[in-house]
Amino acid sequence: MIHRRLLLASLATSTFVLAAPALQAQGATRQEPLKLIVGYPAGGSADAVARMLADKLKDELNTTVIVDNRPGAGGAIAAEHVKNAPADGRTLLIANTHMMVMIPLTFKVVRYDPVKDFQPVGRVSSFYEAIAVPSAMPATTVAQWIDLARANRKDGSFGVPAPGSISQFIGYRLGKDANADMLPVPYRGGAPLVQDLLGGQIAAGILPIADVAAHHQAGKLRVLAVNGARRSELLPGVPTLAEMGLRQFDTLEWVGLFAPPATPRAALQPLQTALARVLAMNDIKAGLAKIGMHSDPATPDELGRLIADELAKWGPVIKASGFLVD
Repeated sequence: MIHRRLLLASLATSTFVLAAPALQAQGATRQEPLKLIVGYPAGGSADAVARMLADKLKDELNTTVIVDNRPGAGGAIAAEHVKNAPADGRTLLIANTHMMVMIPLTFKVVRYDPVKDFQPVGRVSSFYEAIAVPSAMPATTVAQWIDLARANRKDGSFGVPAPGSISQFIGYRLGKDANADMLPVPYRGGAPLVQDLLGGQIAAGILPIADVAAHHQAGKLRVLAVNGARRSELLPGVPTLAEMGLRQFDTLEWVGLFAPPATPRAALQPLQTALARVLAMNDIKAGLAKIGMHSDPATPDELGRLIADELAKWGPVIKASGFLVD
């Protein structure tokens, strides 16, 4: 009987020892899904970028990737969520220029610091802003539009897709530098602004190029210029503001990927490598082009410097404008 008990105890111990490594291995491979947090509703351009990335990253990283929309406050709610998320590389923020530059400069209360509270993973894409006017307006250049604005304040009204957007401050700085009275008119998105431009209800609009490119090509609107250091492939016949000597507008708007601040760089390295491969794919480039963007990868350090430079550039402009969101 004693020998039988010892044998059973020995077998039980052996079973536990053999099972333990298997259980540990099973736990090691069980990962939380990779979450891409989007600060805007489903169906918008940021959401479209996130879903394109999710579809490719799941294969590149061999993991489940979920797009989690957390809209509100222009993207600030999503940014705050990721700032406070576990620093394990499994929760990432899809952020744009508005979230990382404009909100920190225009909101009276901001609960995140775009430089200190996030770890850049990499830039994903960039896109142009366009200055457009109704086809009936007699201006064919930005200089002519500004001359019309000096003569008639109504011609200095320009629509922007949202209050506090970079579009608003491009127009403000154009007017300030030219000593012209330019009045921003905020809309709820680009679509209603385009409708008013087509109907001649507003003198001009400054908005993403994708909203107006087809109308310009059809002769229904006239795009006078775009920002950026080089011309847009979407409208190669349209000059840049830099070509007109206005080099303060040579940077584009962008979309990037960010992690919580304490995330180790080593934990992000596989993601950075996968992101670079994804952004080189032809179908991703084509998908971005359909929403008016282009694949524009940049390293974490480059993206971090870009944010710091943009904050330094637009801070004095926004302060001088007196614009502030309570």
